[in-house]
Amino acid sequence: MLGGPAGSGKTTFATQFAAEGLRRGEAVVIVVFEEYPEEYLARARMRNGEIDAMINDGLLKIIYLRPLDLSVDETLAEILAGVDEVKAERVVIDSLSGFEVALAPAFREDFRESLYRLVGALTATGVTVFMTVETTAKNPDMGFTTEKVSFITDDIIVQRFVELDGELRRVLAVVKMRGSEHSHEFRTFDVTAQGAVIGEPLRQYRGILSGALELRVDGAALGQVGLTEREAAVLNTLVRLGASAAKEVAVRLGVEQAEAAAALERLETLGFAAATKKGGHTYRAVAQIGG
Repeated sequence: MLGGPAGSGKTTFATQFAAEGLRRGEAVVIVVFEEYPEEYLARARMRNGEIDAMINDGLLKIIYLRPLDLSVDETLAEILAGVDEVKAERVVIDSLSGFEVALAPAFREDFRESLYRLVGALTATGVTVFMTVETTAKNPDMGFTTEKVSFITDDIIVQRFVELDGELRRVLAVVKMRGSEHSHEFRTFDVTAQGAVIGEPLRQYRGILSGALELRVDGAALGQVGLTEREAAVLNTLVRLGASAAKEVAVRLGVEQAEAAAALERLETLGFAAATKKGGHTYRAVAQIGG
């Protein structure tokens, strides 16, 4: 299961999961609730020009279920029919949020049971199920999945938006991988015309789950990068404020302007800050992603 906010790239990962199965000769069923199949296919074609041929060859089936007060049995019957038709080995459900909305109110009241029946019946056929779920500002840390669906999943990946070096960036991490050791790093990733591309780990930052990044200022990190506690405090302030002059940084930290200016100059020398002359002599933090 892959969870993240709107626009974080969940569908991109889901279509890549499907495309990899097709590349291996495995038939795939994709179940969509939130957009028409034509729109879904149009985006998939941009990353895989052989999509139409695979549909014609019986390797790919896309099922669109509109939110019309469906029962779990109706939903399951249609998906299982698609799995049987193409002899699918992979099923994509995009998304669980749309699935919940599509259900009749009686089934929505106990979504855990509805989802357990759906996923249990699908996995009993031997298919691998890839699900997406949208997280919200109210539940940014996968609270939705923790309460309702994590108990039936083998693997959970979470996506987040963070501000990094003055830009909105996407990051992801593996939260759960049942029966296996796994990386606990947050890694950046980009959504390109060719799909999602995983980047470097964010090892020098904390506060990733909150979206408010701060550079680590523990003793080990300071020793590695050669920053004093004052310089680290100035840099963290710069990360929070964005492009700022020495005077603004000094006021925020309650230090002399000359002290803040000296720290900013050293941060620039070390590559942690860059000077800009827009609107006066200011500095902006520069991310050290791979540190």
